[in-house]
Amino acid sequence: MNNPLSASAALLGRTVLVTGADTDVGKTYATAALAVAGWYAGRRRIAVYKPQQTGMRGEDPGDVHDVARLALAAGVPSAALTVAEGQRLTEPMAPPPAAAIDGVELLPLTAHVRKIVELQETHDLVLVEGSGGVLVELDGQRHTIADLAVAVQELAPQETADQGATQQREAAARRADVGKGRAGVTATPGPAPVATPATPGPASVSTVLVARPDLGTLNHTLLSLEALLHRGVHVAGVVLGSWPGDPDRLQESNRDYLADLPEIRGERIPLLGAVPRGWGASGE
Repeated sequence: MNNPLSASAALLGRTVLVTGADTDVGKTYATAALAVAGWYAGRRRIAVYKPQQTGMRGEDPGDVHDVARLALAAGVPSAALTVAEGQRLTEPMAPPPAAAIDGVELLPLTAHVRKIVELQETHDLVLVEGSGGVLVELDGQRHTIADLAVAVQELAPQETADQGATQQREAAARRADVGKGRAGVTATPGPAPVATPATPGPASVSTVLVARPDLGTLNHTLLSLEALLHRGVHVAGVVLGSWPGDPDRLQESNRDYLADLPEIRGERIPLLGAVPRGWGASGE
């Protein structure tokens, strides 16, 4: 299975929050592709955490289980993966109204932070998939995934530039091995990641924004990036989710624009790649 985000590992920290510029943009597929990229870059203990899983009843598999299934199909051993949910709600809507319908209190932001810190202690890559978009509320105090990113960042020491450069060199060497067929996963053609000049090495906690390729995505993506950067969130890059097999001129134009974004609040945000619609579902 080709991994469209295999080149992104050098830009990721030890903890990565995955959020969206909209709902239903392909966050789960992007999270799975990041898990696979981490594995083939040498991350041997990977955790995937979903703070709020909505629209699920009983023991039905949720998004984290889909991530595990896709990662397993791409060659990541099941023993390397830990999946966890913070709270499960039955209605397919934002967490506050879903919790109100279920008649339960939402877990506070601090509970999610504690769980992430706990996972950090035993894993070398922790992926946190949010619900919906950047400013969807997670708890009863109106905290969002952006607030969660800031809270986790504040508890984590940042990588030094030397550490970041070393990680990038090691990741480049591993990607070269992948290209020789040793790892069995290769990158699909697409925009190359662009390192952010203001951040020589990856922050130990970073956020990835997943966006749609369709009409309206430029505004949604730029607004979401503004909101994240305004709050001090370290953004590793943008991923285009649900990329069509036969993109039209508009979608290709959007990809080209996002691959060369102007500076936002003094930072250059790279396009990490485009994840095909339904990636991994048929073993492609």
